Amino acid sequence: MKKKQPTAGAKKAAAGKPGARGAGAKSGKPTARPAAKQSPRGGKTASNRSSAPSRTESATQANNSVRVSRIIDAPAASLLRAVTDADRRGWAPVPVARVVSILAPRFVRLALPDGSQVAITITRQGNTRCGVQIEHMGLAANRPIADVKREWMGALAGLAEQLDAEWD
Repeated sequence: MKKKQPTAGAKKAAAGKPGARGAGAKSGKPTARPAAKQSPRGGKTASNRSSAPSRTESATQANNSVRVSRIIDAPAASLLRAVTDADRRGWAPVPVARVVSILAPRFVRLALPDGSQVAITITRQGNTRCGVQIEHMGLAANRPIADVKREWMGALAGLAEQLDAEWD
């Protein structure tokens, strides 16, 4: 005599009942337990989180960084050229070893000879005006943060002057 196979709806209903077996019913094995809960950001929940800081938190705490910003009256494309063109980088307070990455016309990452990096974010504010944010990351512990901040504010002023002279 043939056994009648349950429909898909009956399988789902049986799987939801306590003590019922789901897909493993034929083999006699109970179904697997649900996976541990995770937070919406992909990490562990508070109940099973360790007290050690996460990898990204420790990396942020270990690196000294400086962030400065300014509004410059120039189009984003002109700013990007001034940042990426080696012949036009006279405004930078330190020599640039190489361009690491570019997401034109919004972002440039530069590597410096001392091993630190500079991230430059360009935010359009109309057709001929941009916000420029510079973040110098991985500074040596013995470098005074206030001095580096002052250097980069001067660099942004120099960049604005250079671009203003090109427009005249």
